[in-house]
Amino acid sequence: MARKRKDRGGSGKRGRPQRPKDVLPDLPDRRAIEGQMRSLLGGLGAPRGPGAAEAQELLDEAFRERDPRRRVSLARRALAAWPDCADAYVLLAEHCPRRREALALYQQGLAAGERALGPNGMAEHVGHFWGVLETRPYMRARLGLAFALWTAGRRDESIAHLQEMLRLNPNDNQGVRYPLAAQLLFLDRDDDVARLLEQFPGEGSAFWAYTRALLAFRQGGSTPKALGLLDVAQKVNRHVPDYLTGRKFPPRDEQDSYSPGQESEAHAYVAQFMPGWQSTPGAIAWLRANDAEAVRRKEKGPHPRGPLGMVKKWLVAKLPQEPESWQAGARALPSSLRISGGLVRLWVVLVTCPSEGLVLAHLVLEEEPTSAHLWDVLAQAMQFPISGAPHRPMAVMVRADERWEQLRPHVEEVGARVVVVDELEHFDEAFESASDRLIGKPMPGLLAMPGVTVEQVGRFYEAAAHYFREAPWKVVGYEIPIEVRCDRFTGGPWYAVVMGQLGLTRGLAVYEDLKMLRSLFQRGDSDDENARRSVATSVIYGPDVDLPLADVEAGQRHGWEVARADAYPWIMHKERGKAFRRPLGWELELMTGCLRSVPGVLRQRAQDDLRPEEVVVPLASGEWTFSLSWVEELDR
Repeated sequence: MARKRKDRGGSGKRGRPQRPKDVLPDLPDRRAIEGQMRSLLGGLGAPRGPGAAEAQELLDEAFRERDPRRRVSLARRALAAWPDCADAYVLLAEHCPRRREALALYQQGLAAGERALGPNGMAEHVGHFWGVLETRPYMRARLGLAFALWTAGRRDESIAHLQEMLRLNPNDNQGVRYPLAAQLLFLDRDDDVARLLEQFPGEGSAFWAYTRALLAFRQGGSTPKALGLLDVAQKVNRHVPDYLTGRKFPPRDEQDSYSPGQESEAHAYVAQFMPGWQSTPGAIAWLRANDAEAVRRKEKGPHPRGPLGMVKKWLVAKLPQEPESWQAGARALPSSLRISGGLVRLWVVLVTCPSEGLVLAHLVLEEEPTSAHLWDVLAQAMQFPISGAPHRPMAVMVRADERWEQLRPHVEEVGARVVVVDELEHFDEAFESASDRLIGKPMPGLLAMPGVTVEQVGRFYEAAAHYFREAPWKVVGYEIPIEVRCDRFTGGPWYAVVMGQLGLTRGLAVYEDLKMLRSLFQRGDSDDENARRSVATSVIYGPDVDLPLADVEAGQRHGWEVARADAYPWIMHKERGKAFRRPLGWELELMTGCLRSVPGVLRQRAQDDLRPEEVVVPLASGEWTFSLSWVEELDR
């Protein structure tokens, strides 16, 4: 299977610059291969100008060098020999731990590449840039600049550079079309996405196949056209839905290459296009519902039979009836479980006999049971009880439920009555016991936390819905924190960081310690070590299955606002170490104020404008003034 290698020209990562390692991975730098090509071509494609040859020799050595410090030193020497050495600027930018400085270096590299090519060279090579060796340093600098602008929040400038690169080089040897399509989707520029797809009509990769399907869904919903394109996409690469729907997680480290149709291609696609899928209402649910692999797995599973006439006749003819009243019903577990890589809220169906203290039959399902499921478990309790001899009851006690009303005539056919009651104590005891065995102690709902009131949670849900609709991750660049002060709370200041602009998780994290937060960005510690040292309250968004059932049910009772079906706010407080808990009342109010005020600060203050912005926020405890201001870039 052929392996495609990413040739992005820059560092290849659009997120926070990585602190250089002591030794680079033992992989060849593709730029070193170009030096060999120039040698084979007798120097054709070598840069021209005073000092250019010396600079290129130094760079060729740098590209072969594994020590980052040595590479940086050689790049600086190359610039001293020839100021128009674009690749030297690119190499320095790749090893620069400060993003603003890296962006400036890419800008200088682009300008150096233009000078090296000259006006005639720029005009002469339009339409086949990259095919000419002399143009490659310029194209690498431009791609690195585009990525740096994107992470700086300068979205339109980034897209303009990528579009210009496609004009210069329509063959797109660098694969510019993929990040461009992902960025356009992220910004909801669907018409531009459609035009880009048309530029490469013969493209057969998973990148194009799944993007065509997503665009069709965005434009018209689950139409035959969208379903047909999704079917084509799944034939191109069947692994992508596993990662988009959360059944599997891609590796943390970015890959240098991938194989078409394999999981590595799915990793590469999801790394760039997941934000576009997440930002499309209903897209991931649509994919999950039409995932061919998942549908096949479901079809292979057992199906409920429901009340069959021959079975009912057999029950009456063969089984004695005892003077018992059973209890029956179905409940969802209070917390979700990860099954086959995805979060699932399991349902438990139980039939119990209170007089004997027994569970007679049970069933665990990954979906809400139908009336047919309820009947099958009831029939199983009669025919094959877990304990005791087969028999029929006189009555079946249930809570009010349309499914039991549908089953009432069938239950009566076997000689029993359906009795609707408010409480099923024995059933509930049995359910709690089953829940403890399956999931352990569940995470409490917000209303169970000290000091938390219904009004506080309602305000929090309103603020969370407002924050999600504002989508601040679409406008903010670097993960620079916003300092938050408010006299309502003891302590502070706190530091709010928007999540979602570079990664896959959308939300807001509020940290307590700027020194610790700065160290997270500056040190090369592992994710586990960073997690142990951080203390923060955070909100992330997802479907209701992510939340404790207590929050979902409370939200239904009280009518708490939710922005979208896949945008329920899941709030947790992380202590030092790896301990998590639900927030206390004051922490919930602080987060509510941050969710309300942060989007407005993004509109009023650029990230280099450190002046405070005051916002009056209505909380459950009254109206309070929040003062917010950007903090200087963390990686300084």
